[in-house]
Amino acid sequence: MSLSLAQAVILHTDVLVSVILCAVFFKPTLRKTYPRITAYLCVRAVTGVIIDFLFYGPLLASPSLYTKVHFVVYWASSMISAALLFLSCLDVYREAMRPLPGLARMGTVVFRWASLASILVTATSLTTVTSGPSIAVNIFTQIMRCVGTVELCLLAFLIISMKAIGLSPRNRPFGIAIGLGVMAASDCTQTFVMSMHPGLGAPIQLAVQGFEVAAIGLWLFYGALPEPARKPVTLPVESTIYRWNQIASALGHKGTQVTVQPAPSFFLVDVEKVVERAFVRTLNGKESES
Repeated sequence: MSLSLAQAVILHTDVLVSVILCAVFFKPTLRKTYPRITAYLCVRAVTGVIIDFLFYGPLLASPSLYTKVHFVVYWASSMISAALLFLSCLDVYREAMRPLPGLARMGTVVFRWASLASILVTATSLTTVTSGPSIAVNIFTQIMRCVGTVELCLLAFLIISMKAIGLSPRNRPFGIAIGLGVMAASDCTQTFVMSMHPGLGAPIQLAVQGFEVAAIGLWLFYGALPEPARKPVTLPVESTIYRWNQIASALGHKGTQVTVQPAPSFFLVDVEKVVERAFVRTLNGKESES
């Protein structure tokens, strides 16, 4: 199979799977639980249809206009998709940590600060970039690095803590995290190989597209099949994760206010005990005399 034919097959498959998956995630339960992933799938499906039309149904007046439209559509959708994928990690994390609402809330706060840090890192890394089409490529590359890091960290977290949070490989958050991890790994591999061997651009791009189709195909599998019930999370009262969940639940909530008295010094405590013992002995002596 030639490279162009393989690219055409993967492109058509990507469009078809994206449209079907977008329809699947428009179910009320999935759309409410994973709103950012649903939005990402809609953007991906619409972009795929437009690019497919530009490739195989060109009705534009000139090749230059065709190229400009394709550039704008592709890179604009890539920016929006990168932002939605970044926020999709928060949807998956919240659903995975649903049995522990305190830790889910704390993780959301940390995620917001990490998002701000990622934006600052991306902005500071573009200080030397000149104006022109190359700025879109550089911004997208920096954003995808941040997104890939978050996706791989999310996947590692779910794999390590599956038993503690009552998650199994058949649950939907785990399957979506696997798909995000595959996308992140393929993007990181593409960046590394392209920096070492720039001449392998076309084959590497084809491989990345194939991995992305496999990832959304995995999402289609997990989204179409009914999700099994989550295992109940039972934790000992003295367990660390239970204490952290209680502490995280209490942070930021104002309840009944109490005044905490400072503890007395050790010297005063010892004097108080001596006086108390002497008082008890005096009372016992008077009772024995009477």
